[in-house]
Amino acid sequence: MIRTPTAHTSFVLERRFKASAARVFAAWADPATKQRWSDCHAETGATEFSMDFRPGGQEIYRSTLPDGTQLAVDKVFLDIMPQARIVFAYSMAADGRALSASLVTVEFANSPAGSTLKLTEQLAYLDGHMDIEQRRCGTEEGLDRLLLEVDAA
Repeated sequence: MIRTPTAHTSFVLERRFKASAARVFAAWADPATKQRWSDCHAETGATEFSMDFRPGGQEIYRSTLPDGTQLAVDKVFLDIMPQARIVFAYSMAADGRALSASLVTVEFANSPAGSTLKLTEQLAYLDGHMDIEQRRCGTEEGLDRLLLEVDAA
């Protein structure tokens, strides 16, 4: 069997909110709110979603893409500091084939105009899969929906 080397990359995204860091953090902590803004394939919707928001807790996401591909995202929360930081690891698979594994750090801070969020994702792409632009774009779209979710109220 020929094995393709693992490819490593990362990206950092930042957002400014009118809402406080507490409100932005709460949108990550509440399962119903999080599913509303973070669904990475909102056009098809999740076929399964559960979240246990605590260190060691898991988040499960399943969806069927328009082309029939079965997408699976399995996450574990490694560190949570209320209103300040969330660290989690997740793996992504399509039709049972492992695509990637990631470590993500999300940092929240109050600012004079509201708050800021900094998301750093470190990715290991597996067996030749590489979708960094799609991954970054999907994460940006989710953060844009988060901004609408928390700043609208």
